[in-house]
Amino acid sequence: MKQLSPIFMALTLLLLPASGFAQNAEDWLPPSGVKSPYSPLAVPTTLKPVPDSLASLLSKGYRITTTADYGGSGALFTLTRQKQTVLCVLTAPTPGTDQNVPTSRCWSLNEPTSEDVKK
Repeated sequence: MKQLSPIFMALTLLLLPASGFAQNAEDWLPPSGVKSPYSPLAVPTTLKPVPDSLASLLSKGYRITTTADYGGSGALFTLTRQKQTVLCVLTAPTPGTDQNVPTSRCWSLNEPTSEDVKK
């Protein structure tokens, strides 16, 4: 029984460093403003509202490249077509509220060049 205790302590010490890496996905990037060589500056980024729904953009040839949970209130999608990138939030119907149909809100991160539009 006394041999089990040193083995348990050794395993605990070996596993402690790994637990530092088991953080949630929000914690792995250094926050803006932290004095670290890995921390980028927070740079203003333009989000231009897109008057199309997520379904409409998919019908126009946009492809979903990434998805993520949007804080429990929907799903966040990144879409691309040619060299244009669009972010969309899809909100499902919520029982007990006036939100009874799925909705989406989309923003363009960049404008396609005139050469991209011709393609």
